[in-house]
Amino acid sequence: MVTPNERQVYVEAKLSDPEGRALWQSLHRNVRDQGLLAPAFTETLLRLGTLLVLLAATLWISWFAGSWLGHAVAGALLALLLAQFAFVGHNAGHGSIARTPAANRAFGHIAMTFVAGLAFDEWIARHRAHHQFCQDESRDPDLAVTVVASLTEEATRRKGALGRFMTRHQATHIWLLTLLFGHSQRHLSQAAALGDLGRHRLDAVMLLLHVALWFGIPCVLLQVSFSTALLAYVIPVTLLGPYFAAIFWVNHVGMPLVRQVETFSFFEHQVVTSRTIINPPALDWLFGGLNFQIEHHLFPQVASHRLSAVQAIVRAHFARQGVAYHGVSWRDAARSVATHLRHVARAA
Repeated sequence: MVTPNERQVYVEAKLSDPEGRALWQSLHRNVRDQGLLAPAFTETLLRLGTLLVLLAATLWISWFAGSWLGHAVAGALLALLLAQFAFVGHNAGHGSIARTPAANRAFGHIAMTFVAGLAFDEWIARHRAHHQFCQDESRDPDLAVTVVASLTEEATRRKGALGRFMTRHQATHIWLLTLLFGHSQRHLSQAAALGDLGRHRLDAVMLLLHVALWFGIPCVLLQVSFSTALLAYVIPVTLLGPYFAAIFWVNHVGMPLVRQVETFSFFEHQVVTSRTIINPPALDWLFGGLNFQIEHHLFPQVASHRLSAVQAIVRAHFARQGVAYHGVSWRDAARSVATHLRHVARAA
């Protein structure tokens, strides 16, 4: 196994496919025997219901707040709620909520498309490709940043003059641009879904309901001004950008790249390309459970709130088998991300 350093690293497979399969199957048996693979239907239904009640109350405050302070506080609360809805949608996308794909898809569309405005079917197709081709710079969609930054040296070489200029200064400007991160993720997903209605009809229908929720109800039914509704829509997603960047970028940015996923066993591929964040258990909710990134990539079908239990099994298993476990603090992970961005910038 390779421990990532401050420079871009390409990792080669060390385990044969039978060796990797044997390690994963042994680990899978332990996780299964603990009941951690079971659908989390009841817990998620209660969670989603609670979130919807909190959303209604917070939207009411945001629409009828009489001051900028009220809008700001409501916006921050809405950002936290939208993140929790996105985490529910993420679980649904991996099939961890219900036993049938249709039920999981329903949860995903309610939480992610209807509430958060991210086209669920379009998003999950890309996200599954990320899992399958994690850290493969030609096939992992999470590495496909267009102009504003580069996550790999090869991506820098493919950019034009503007892209190379932005990359040279990315270590500075990328943190400011996180304020647009939530908006870009939402609108790119919407544009992709609406641009292919043949495949994304349900996305389109749920996006119409999303518009009705955030603008139709306040502006038509409650006589709230459009500008007030727009503030309630824009502020939370603006705040969500830095929050999501802080919890997502530390998962893979700066970890080793792979040239040919097919040469790796599933087990080794997921382990060498993922980074788990070690933090106090009280903060797991803030990460949506995705601080356990190694565990999530090994067992994507496990509901995120159970990944802490999976971690105990994984770390014990790795220790017995002599497998390196890359778990670091958030501060160390963020430092590695910043170092990697500066290294790629120098390559520009």
